[in-house]
Amino acid sequence: MTDSLLQPFSTKRLTFKNRMVHAPTTMNMSDPLGHVAAKCTGAYESLAAGGFSAVTVGATCVRHDGLINERMLGLYDDTYVIGQRDLVEVIHNNGALAGIQLFYGGLIPGLGSTHPLPPAQGWIPGTVSWGPSTAYPIGNQEPKVVPTEVYRSLVEDYAQAARRAREAGYDYLSFHFCHGSLPHVTLSLLANAGRDDEYADQFLFCEQILQRTQELCGKEFPLIPRMCCDENYEGGYDIDYFVEHYAPRLHALGIDAIDATFGSMLPARSRDPELGSNDYIGGGFYVPNLVTLPSVRKLRAGLEARGIGMPLIGSCNINTPDQMRQMVANGAADLFGSCRQSLDDPDFPRKITEGREEDIRRSTRTGASLLQGNIFGKGWAGSAQNPNFGRDREYRITATTRPRRVLIAGGGSGGMEYALTAHAIGHQVTLYEKEDQLGGAMSWAGNYRHLPNMEQIRYQPDWHRRMIARESVDVRLGQELTADMVLAERPDIVVVATGARPGLPEVPGLPEALAAGTAITIDDVLARNKGELPPGPVVVWGAGEGIELAIDLVRSGNEVRLLDPKPTLAPANYIGSRAKWVQLWAGKAQLAVESGMELLEVGAGYIVVRSASGGQERIECRRLVLAPGRKAHDPLSAALQGTGITVQVIGDAKTPRSFGNAIQEAAYLARRI
Repeated sequence: MTDSLLQPFSTKRLTFKNRMVHAPTTMNMSDPLGHVAAKCTGAYESLAAGGFSAVTVGATCVRHDGLINERMLGLYDDTYVIGQRDLVEVIHNNGALAGIQLFYGGLIPGLGSTHPLPPAQGWIPGTVSWGPSTAYPIGNQEPKVVPTEVYRSLVEDYAQAARRAREAGYDYLSFHFCHGSLPHVTLSLLANAGRDDEYADQFLFCEQILQRTQELCGKEFPLIPRMCCDENYEGGYDIDYFVEHYAPRLHALGIDAIDATFGSMLPARSRDPELGSNDYIGGGFYVPNLVTLPSVRKLRAGLEARGIGMPLIGSCNINTPDQMRQMVANGAADLFGSCRQSLDDPDFPRKITEGREEDIRRSTRTGASLLQGNIFGKGWAGSAQNPNFGRDREYRITATTRPRRVLIAGGGSGGMEYALTAHAIGHQVTLYEKEDQLGGAMSWAGNYRHLPNMEQIRYQPDWHRRMIARESVDVRLGQELTADMVLAERPDIVVVATGARPGLPEVPGLPEALAAGTAITIDDVLARNKGELPPGPVVVWGAGEGIELAIDLVRSGNEVRLLDPKPTLAPANYIGSRAKWVQLWAGKAQLAVESGMELLEVGAGYIVVRSASGGQERIECRRLVLAPGRKAHDPLSAALQGTGITVQVIGDAKTPRSFGNAIQEAAYLARRI
């Protein structure tokens, strides 16, 4: 059977060798002036080498005052062309079409600022937060209105940047007409209301940009604007409005395709009370897979009904080959645009082409912003799972001429990443894991029965285990590496990747309850080490880590009280990125976090707590589940001090954080042996 992902596709002026393209992604990898830097070239080189039919360089600012990050690419004048040619060269050399997306911030500058800003300014000096009106601020909460003459000058700025992009050798142009940029909020029926100049015509700004670009670059130069095709707001435009009012004017301009997105960043009321407008943009952890597919199909049907044969690119929350195939199925998009999955595994198109889908490092859709920072404020795009991305050239494996003996204690994310890297370099590696399988906490961290998308957490340990087996790394399961074993073997390096343990409080009766099974840790609940929870009242103590489990237990039919010792809820860092959904679901379950609750005593079938006001309460419960937060577990480094053996402590064994931190540390340290 022919694979739909591998079929070529042609627009008016472009031929794509397969249906997989890298969508324009804001990388923030330029030098401080917006010129192409080595990190940027390496990242796009890896994407093109991964087998995409086309790679679109992400948001490139047409004017400095529209920056949203200080390391954002620019095309402000002709001196930027030579650096852009480096990107075109590495993309073309690897057999992909090269495109670039042009951008201007508008209302976004100021988003991600960590300090108060003067009105209408971004956090980067010289940037401006403004839009067609001030009704819906995104970054600075006191924006100003773009004057008519500035709109007109920006049309020329876009077109001149487009000319430079063509001179650099790009095959096509993308335009950031979506996700809160000035062109998008000018399209908005909400943000662009009340103007009395020519730009009261919401589409005119985008239309003028495309027309002036064609004047400078020629009408035969392919244009693929990335359009917001549905604001998903009450009172905003929808797909029907887009098809009736915007699509015919796009079609009349002769563009090659629409890179279709759905959703906005405006602080407005979403049509769906659960699925926010911005959930259609980045697609958070709990956002349904293929969230935009129904919208793509509706857009396709609407265009065809009007006789508009416009090729479409579809994207968002797609990270398995089967999901990709659904996006390019009949009645949907013609091309699949990949963003986060591209960063987590740039080689996935080539793996699909070669019949190696099982080797794809499928995205968990977690953690990247915890490592490199948010792309809207002082951060660059990265991957929690893939430590190479953004460091592709400096992290290339070089075989060692001095093999070292390496023992690794702990087979979680950090231990497996270290083992794979050191093994690839040529060191003699043995990985010890005291449990009967590799994976560590990531093997059970997603074992919630009634929360969506949790299977994605297991993607990472599954991939690591598969690679460990394929590379024949020496693994000792069911064996805990001890100091005596280390001293007997005298290796060159010991890596402590033993993770973290629950930070249990010292409370009368707790040790006995744990031994009897009336108290249990969140680790044991999720790992299913202690069986199922019995029917009856359950107390979850520790909301920062335990709120998702509490929701899951309520959905399982348990009566749950959620207590937390802290004065206010402080979600664990990995929950922070999905807190909106967690709070929504907790409210629906009538599950309130009772803060400031000190655990005083644990008995057989009850606990005693003291509230912040000083009152004591005895709570009857069949089971106490403890989610007290984590503390580092390092049983080796102190015992090996003074032995002359190099000891490296990584991941949660060093400081409890995320699986991404463990992977990144392991990849870095293994290369420095």
